[in-house]
Amino acid sequence: MNFLKFKPLIIIFICISLTSQLKAFAEFTEKILAIVNGEVITQTDVDEILTPIYSQYKNTYQGEILRKKIKTAKNDILNQLIDDKLILQEAKKQKIEINEKEIDYSIAQLKSNFQSEEEFEDALKEQNISLISLKKNYQEQLLIKKILHKKIFSKLVVSPAEVSAYYLKHKQNFNVPEQVNLRTISIKNKSTPNLSRKKINEIYGQLKNGAEFVELVEKYSENSNVINAGEMGSMKRGTMRKEIENTVFELKIGEFTKPIETPTGYSIFKIIEKKPATFLTLQEVQDTIRQSIKQTKAKEQIKKWVEKLKQAAFIEVRTDEKKS
Repeated sequence: MNFLKFKPLIIIFICISLTSQLKAFAEFTEKILAIVNGEVITQTDVDEILTPIYSQYKNTYQGEILRKKIKTAKNDILNQLIDDKLILQEAKKQKIEINEKEIDYSIAQLKSNFQSEEEFEDALKEQNISLISLKKNYQEQLLIKKILHKKIFSKLVVSPAEVSAYYLKHKQNFNVPEQVNLRTISIKNKSTPNLSRKKINEIYGQLKNGAEFVELVEKYSENSNVINAGEMGSMKRGTMRKEIENTVFELKIGEFTKPIETPTGYSIFKIIEKKPATFLTLQEVQDTIRQSIKQTKAKEQIKKWVEKLKQAAFIEVRTDEKKS
């Protein structure tokens, strides 16, 4: 048999077969959104961050507004992932490492926010995050934090003059509103508002006749703060319901209000301490100001540094939309 005459057919068959295999392989391959110095960022990488954001947005926005919000979020996430990839690559060049103890400590800190190990694991399942993936994320974030400290934060200096200038320029931000410390006797409406109103009026009558406020709190109040003798803590002007605020700030220490209707029933408030509005001194806020200035400077320096990394990098973005 002369195989030469079959050669073109064999070549065509091989090409068709290879094309079919490549097409099938592509269907099972992650969609690549960007390549950064040979390392890929996939659709899954973006979706892992986008999913919880989408869940929040869909409860607030809809239609075209929702679509635009998601589009912006996708672009922002991809841009941030590109920046992170460049920073991580630079950390590798600088031979910066994170050990297991550092990762375990971060995981332990996260776990401390949960009541039990089971609750922690349920939260991971709900977010569709594996423990391995979580550890990888922490490792990357710790690497980024370390190299940013080495390259940026450790070199930042904030002078006393800068702190003073910031304080004078933003002094209104350090205003502390008038405050009042209250005790309360609260009676809940439940299903008998008339009886609740009658009961609070009887308590008010006892107070006017000289009864001790704390004793009546312990005897009648249906609020959870009864264990603290009805004390609510320090309340700033502007943080309370108007009908309560307008009354309590007019009273002197030791005085109490008439019964005031609230969404849950009726309450009587007693003033146990008042503090006038004031400004925090420079000495009180200088550390906070210094950190704020550092963060602003760091943000600018990080942006410049990452831009330099981009200029020296090969970055290919494969989305249908232009990278912003």
